[in-house]
Amino acid sequence: MNSTKDIELKIKKFDDIRKIVISMKSIASLNLQKAQHIITSLRDYESEITDSLLKILSFFPDLSLSFSKGKKAVIVYGSDQGLCGLFNEKIGKEVLSKFLEDPDLAGFIAVGKKLDDIISEKKLKTFTSPIDYDSIYSYASELIDFITNLYVTEKIREIYVAYNQFSGIGKFRPTVKKIIPFEIKKKNFYRYPPVVDTDPAQILSDIIIEYIFANIYRSYLESFLSENGVRLMNMDNASKSIEKNIKKLEIERNYFRQEEITDEIQEIISAYRVITGE
Repeated sequence: MNSTKDIELKIKKFDDIRKIVISMKSIASLNLQKAQHIITSLRDYESEITDSLLKILSFFPDLSLSFSKGKKAVIVYGSDQGLCGLFNEKIGKEVLSKFLEDPDLAGFIAVGKKLDDIISEKKLKTFTSPIDYDSIYSYASELIDFITNLYVTEKIREIYVAYNQFSGIGKFRPTVKKIIPFEIKKKNFYRYPPVVDTDPAQILSDIIIEYIFANIYRSYLESFLSENGVRLMNMDNASKSIEKNIKKLEIERNYFRQEEITDEIQEIISAYRVITGE
């Protein structure tokens, strides 16, 4: 049978857990606010870069993209941390169903160690997933260096990104997108190309670099947003559950405390009767 002391210990444990949950909620909320502030601009920027590719190819239809099909690498974005529910499982199963049996698959590049158990076959490398918004840029740069080396050495010829696209707190949609080779139809809408003082091939090369970085960075940010949105929702639910448990224990504590007080009063009365002989 529980005693008031036992219940007090349980309340303390729940209260300690509540403090941890509140701290985690604050971190997730801060990450979400920072990333959410820029995601719309980044989506627009990626769209502008893609449009710029179309324009440069329209201005100079003789330019060659020099892409060829071949072995595929799929960059899968997940998490290093727990408390994300089906966040990692959904995107992991999505890419496995689409690519695992593909004979041209060179392998998966996992971003987030929580994906290791889900994607255990044909894995090229696992990168650390960012735990804060400010580290995304350096993580994206490191990943681009790795896939550039794979591409230059012709180990891969096609690159896909797979991430959970953010659509609200606790809401996301598994998304798979091919970024190389990109499929843009060449259309010469212009009779005369513009006069430029830079080699058009160099302009195209620079735009392609921006295009790849924009896609890699956006994939990081979408996944980061989705992860923190799910974590914030789960922490909010956990916080409510803890509050309910604490209230329940407080009611139970008050009940047992009342019983203890009643027992103490009865003992005093009994002792008084013994002393007075009543």
